[in-house]
Parts: sequence; C-alpha cells; structure tokens
Amino acid sequence: MTAAGQAAPRQGDVLISNPSLLTGERELYTVVSADIYNAAHGPTVLVAEIETGTRYRATAYATETDYGVVLADRVVWLPVDMLGEHFGRLTDAQRDRIVDQTVAVLRGH
Repeated sequence: MTAAGQAAPRQGDVLISNPSLLTGERELYTVVSADIYNAAHGPTVLVAEIETGTRYRATAYATETDYGVVLADRVVWLPVDMLGEHFGRLTDAQRDRIVDQTVAVLRGH
C-alpha cells in the first residue's frame, strides 16, 4: 500500500496485516493518525486494533463497526512497511468517534 508511487493510508482506512510468520493469522486494524501526518510518508502510522473474535463492549473506548470492535485504547505505531493490504473503510462517524476516543485515552481521561 505504501510502496513507491502508491497512496498513503488515510485516517479511517481498515487494513489487514500480512500473515504472521508464527501463526499464519492476519489481524485487522484501522488508521488513527491524521492524514497530514500519513501523507508526509514518515516511517510509522498510528493504528488501533480491531477485535474480530470476542466482542469487547465493556470498555468506554470500544466502537462497533462492520469489521469488528475497534479498541481505541489499543493503539500502536506500526512501521509503514508492515501495514498490509487495504481491507475497507470506516464510516466518517465511526472514524471521528475512534479518533476522539484515542485522544481521550492519550490524555488520560
């Protein structure tokens, strides 16, 4: 997705990881970092985990989507070369909610 000549990921994009070398499993996550940051082609992108198995509803930082539950309290800086493939896109309302939740987590609220 981010190879030379390809578009940078956008906030709200849903990505699927490459298969794990250990388990062969793939993980879903959504891009949380701002589009202006992503377009600068830095070495990392901020992503939030999407839980596709057990549903985490007990946290104030979970948002239900068509892809699973996005956990805004589980964010990591992922190297761009590990982003995997584009899988889908959150709605604008879902994206905005997750960004707000992520900011609240980072601020300690």
